[in-house]
Amino acid sequence: MKYLINENNDIILTIPVVNKGKFRFKKRKEDLDFGKIFSTRRLLFDDSAYLEWQIGYDIPISDIPISDIDKKGKDTKLSSDNYKFKASNGKDKYPYELSEIFYQAVTLGHINGKRAEALLDEIKGYKTFIDQKPITVERHSTITLNGINYEETSIKLPTLFMVETQDKTIQDKTIIEVSIQKQQYASGVQPMIYFCIPINSFHNENLINELKTRTAQKDDELHYVINESNVSNIETIMKVFGMASKRHNHDIVEILKVLLRNKIN
Repeated sequence: MKYLINENNDIILTIPVVNKGKFRFKKRKEDLDFGKIFSTRRLLFDDSAYLEWQIGYDIPISDIPISDIDKKGKDTKLSSDNYKFKASNGKDKYPYELSEIFYQAVTLGHINGKRAEALLDEIKGYKTFIDQKPITVERHSTITLNGINYEETSIKLPTLFMVETQDKTIQDKTIIEVSIQKQQYASGVQPMIYFCIPINSFHNENLINELKTRTAQKDDELHYVINESNVSNIETIMKVFGMASKRHNHDIVEILKVLLRNKIN
């Protein structure tokens, strides 16, 4: 994710039209459907297409490129000791991605200092967390496969959709999605936060229209604009991370402390 600031102090996020890393283009018929990924180089976009962005908020100091030829591919403009914080896992990290966008929004005056401080106070006060939602198991029946009997069950891991965001019309609204997933190398679950941006919520209308008639090309980039009209989406994502788990809450609180210490309008 790259961004720039235009003459109106809008924050312009630049996103390549390709599935890579935490950026995946999907299609779904309704807001609460489970989206299906598609190849942007082989298939056309339509009004059901959207970007699923597994947005992050920090980066380990060890992941910062040490030179222009470093291929790690992650960077932040807040990579200095002034912005370093201690994450819940004990590692030193820098604010990144969501946190950097939030910082720019404060710097540009889209979010004033008092509003940012109120956000910090609110998140510090959270007592209920998403990862505390119980996992339910539904038992179905006994099935036999190749002469071996199994008890068939379904483990229900909830997904939460926040559809009340501040972008365009009802049809083009962004969605914040929280998927409860099993931890890969540990017991328990972890919430994964996605910022879902419908194709028609991007700013460059000419390219959007082209992508509905031709497949994506190498240099195609979509632009998502953040300004005073929708900056509350960034605050809301910070809140969602802050209530995802106690670990996330610790990190978001520490990040907000660091950002406010360095810049309050």
